[in-house]
Amino acid sequence: MDLFCTAELAELCMRARELIWSEPICLKLEGPICVMGDLHGQFDDLLGMLDLNGWPLTESEMIWFEEKTLKIKRSGRNEQKSSAQPESTPIKTPKGSGEVKSEMEELGYKRYLFLGDYVDRGLFSMEVVILLISLKLAYPNRVYMLRGNHESRSVNCHYGFYREVTRRYDPSLYECFQNLFNVFPFCAVIENSIICMHGGISEHLTNFSQFTAFKRPLEVPDVGVLADLTWADPDPTVKTYKASTRGASYVFGSQALRAFLKKLNLQMVIRAHQVVEDGYEFFDGRRLVTIFSAPNYCGQNDNTAAILCIDKKLKISIVGYRPAQRDKKFEKEKRSKVPPKPC
Repeated sequence: MDLFCTAELAELCMRARELIWSEPICLKLEGPICVMGDLHGQFDDLLGMLDLNGWPLTESEMIWFEEKTLKIKRSGRNEQKSSAQPESTPIKTPKGSGEVKSEMEELGYKRYLFLGDYVDRGLFSMEVVILLISLKLAYPNRVYMLRGNHESRSVNCHYGFYREVTRRYDPSLYECFQNLFNVFPFCAVIENSIICMHGGISEHLTNFSQFTAFKRPLEVPDVGVLADLTWADPDPTVKTYKASTRGASYVFGSQALRAFLKKLNLQMVIRAHQVVEDGYEFFDGRRLVTIFSAPNYCGQNDNTAAILCIDKKLKISIVGYRPAQRDKKFEKEKRSKVPPKPC
């Protein structure tokens, strides 16, 4: 990434900001589409998952992209002693999920929705953001990015991203990234049936027209709908809502989830925000699923990552990904400088 100067990356952030700001704060999307959860600066794993599941490019576009871009980055990765090719582990999928593959193959490329938390924790937050916004600029109808709780100055100034940017570039570039994050959408609805967000549901969200009241650019607020969409968590031990130990938003139970879905005439929630061992975890039957896409999170969890794919008929398939081998000593030394905190 250091092959690019501050001005070039600032220009890229500005152009991505203009494009993303032109989209609604609550996206309306169609299938087929693949959904990925937290990435947290694990750039090698992002590349591995896209290699495994498919890029948002056609075959001819991919050839050009590899020649112009990935060759540069992958040579840089070798300098950090990243080793063997990652292993991938397919996960059992629901009946009928083969239709997802056929629809994707018909398109010739994959479409992606990313649920936020691109930065902090991992070693290459900048690379993750720059790759995704570059793909967004090149293929705006194939890549969509939501905002996570770490796409907020109050969080990422403490947990790695600020240090990473200012160590490698001018502090002004950190401001460019924050200006970009401040226009990201907070949720997406797929086929008018599945709502996706980083955190969880909000008891304050009663209809989608409420989103017109939120004017970007804005920071993630401390309370209310947008705070809940980025911070809330499901909890099987509660029925409705309860204060969260995170100190932001709350946890919610199955009764609250069912009321939320009924109120908004939805079938399912897809969210991220929590480490889950298999990369995905269902809640309250199949009314909610948590997707986490940062394998071996923080070098301390032996978790699998997952990608969830949805077709136009709302059939789901889930692809698992096992982490690449890394230089554990290098990671431990780097991560020891970042204070631990829940994702």
